[in-house]
Amino acid sequence: MKILSYIYLFITTFRNFLYDKKMLLVRKIDGVEIFCIGNITVGGTGKTPAVHFFVKKLLEQGRKVAVVSRGYKGKRKREPLLVSDGMVIFASPQESGDEPYIHALNLKVPVIVGANRYKACIFAKKHYDIDTIILDDGFQHRKLHRDRDIVLIDSTNPFGFGKLLPAGLLREDFKRAARRASEFIVTKSDLVTERELERIKNYLKRKFYKDVSVAKHGVSKLCDLKGNMKPLFWLKGKRILIFSGLANPVNFEKTILSLGPLYVERIDFKDHHNFKAKDIAFIKKKAEIMGADYIVTTEKDLVKLPMTINMPNLFVLKIEFTMLEDNTLKM
Repeated sequence: MKILSYIYLFITTFRNFLYDKKMLLVRKIDGVEIFCIGNITVGGTGKTPAVHFFVKKLLEQGRKVAVVSRGYKGKRKREPLLVSDGMVIFASPQESGDEPYIHALNLKVPVIVGANRYKACIFAKKHYDIDTIILDDGFQHRKLHRDRDIVLIDSTNPFGFGKLLPAGLLREDFKRAARRASEFIVTKSDLVTERELERIKNYLKRKFYKDVSVAKHGVSKLCDLKGNMKPLFWLKGKRILIFSGLANPVNFEKTILSLGPLYVERIDFKDHHNFKAKDIAFIKKKAEIMGADYIVTTEKDLVKLPMTINMPNLFVLKIEFTMLEDNTLKM
């Protein structure tokens, strides 16, 4: 694993060197300001709710916004793909990928996916009256010029165990990457102690001299499969089975535990998992064996469930991104 991490370090460092020295082309789109929401570690920093926060914030400033994403693991026949025009959703989560589909469900702005982010941004500019693009998870995509790189730091594992993939969770060398950031947001601050939070903030400020904001990912609502809201106290004192396909399912479990259940068991699937009938049967069997009162999953996983699912005791926990210290988008 160490050898593979060293190889990965060499490749990413050399690639970044070529971009830093302008030996690889960076393409700029005139007339549109691009804000990138990204991270340095693999998954789990809370990019999806952060994108929603910034889209709404920019709309309040009078901006005309679109969201562009790679559409990770989306299986589509054309590129770029229009997921939503802000009114109508044109793609399935299997075509778009789960995060872009969630953007389309929650935001009234155009959402476009494409492996070539430059072409996806050109598509957005050509077909929609926009002046701002939020680039979802594009910090390592250096082919496209951005006006702002907002980097999310997961407070529960801020530095990816200090090792690159596959030995750790870092996508690239942390210190070199952090120097490219315009600003940082320390996320999931409600899941660590105040002392640990201050340690992370002080390190980022002292080492990189960038603005540091703080956010939490609090529970906003509990919904049934029809979208009807249920009181959060329903989970208190109950036996709960949770399942998810997340990069970091431990944080999902911590959030459930904060609601005071009697007992919790967890089923983990791989990140971005597409659920099949056999998975649903396994979940139902597990719930029956443990005597679960309720089964709870995430909004990200909900969109990947079979349309014909019949699970009346299944609920979805929705998370809201809330800024506690907001130093972002200083104009």
